[in-house]
Amino acid sequence: MGFNPESVGEAQVWIQKILTLQDQHIIENNHILYLGKKEHDILLQLQRTSGVFISEIINPEKAMLEIKGPRGDLVQVVLNIEHMLCKVQEELAREKEQALWSLSGQWTAQQPKSQDEMRENTFLKRLMLSAQEIQDQKKQFESCGLQVIKVEKIDNAVLMAAFQGKKKTMEERMRREPVSCRLFQQVPWQFCKVVCRAGFQRMYSGPCDPKYGAGIYFTKNLINLACQVKKTPSTDKLIYVFEAEVLTGFFCQGHQLNIVPPPLSPGVIDSHDSVVDNVFSPETFVIFSSLQAVPVYLWTCAQDHVQPQDYSSEGPVMSPGQPWRKLPSGSPVD
Repeated sequence: MGFNPESVGEAQVWIQKILTLQDQHIIENNHILYLGKKEHDILLQLQRTSGVFISEIINPEKAMLEIKGPRGDLVQVVLNIEHMLCKVQEELAREKEQALWSLSGQWTAQQPKSQDEMRENTFLKRLMLSAQEIQDQKKQFESCGLQVIKVEKIDNAVLMAAFQGKKKTMEERMRREPVSCRLFQQVPWQFCKVVCRAGFQRMYSGPCDPKYGAGIYFTKNLINLACQVKKTPSTDKLIYVFEAEVLTGFFCQGHQLNIVPPPLSPGVIDSHDSVVDNVFSPETFVIFSSLQAVPVYLWTCAQDHVQPQDYSSEGPVMSPGQPWRKLPSGSPVD
């Protein structure tokens, strides 16, 4: 796989955080929503065999596990729980990939021969920062105070085939109306590779306040994303932003109670394709099906004081010419 500065940096931050634990730690991870009986039995066993107390906190904004106890026991229990959540994440990712293959109805050259190969294939191809195709967007990132460190293009034929099938259906329904647009979503480092494998999911990146519905959120303008980054702590860490093609189709005003798009009009079967923050000048778009978005680029950014690094040692670079419960608000986003 080669040396990866981002992976090393994120691992160092995580290890430092673990080593400085005192008597309490909170794990925020939406995969907690998918813990089954087996995983809950593991949590109970960890409580019985150590001096820690584990509580599960679920609300519309996020899912958390709070672990309290002596530092010696706490560190080991946290490591065990994180390992368990990684396994749950991988199991769900593989299920999503299998569903995509079935839906796309094709056997592509990217079809891995084994489950391990599925996990290792990131579908990412690095671009030179001088590549012409990214210059306009690069300027937008920099004008928002986000220094571009690295840009990667996603090439996942199965994911794209499923997306194109959905797009064709929507285009036939909307005739000549534009059905998609380029939008952005910030994703934690730990979920970047799985987004490239299985597409966008609500569990990988959710808003702090899902006030427009229980869906997958994207923003139209980078300035909104940059402002949110500056409001959060640890702004010196790297920021990972996906640029995606999103099928917004017919949209309407979003509402916190939405778990699917509202009908086009009262009493009809057909529904809107997405919801927004403001129908007259939308900045935030929310979709309720992962098939309505496909990742195109992954932008690795930092605040202005961090300088770009040379990643040529990591592999080939594309030249400019190369192409203990489920969700309380309703059924999970597919």
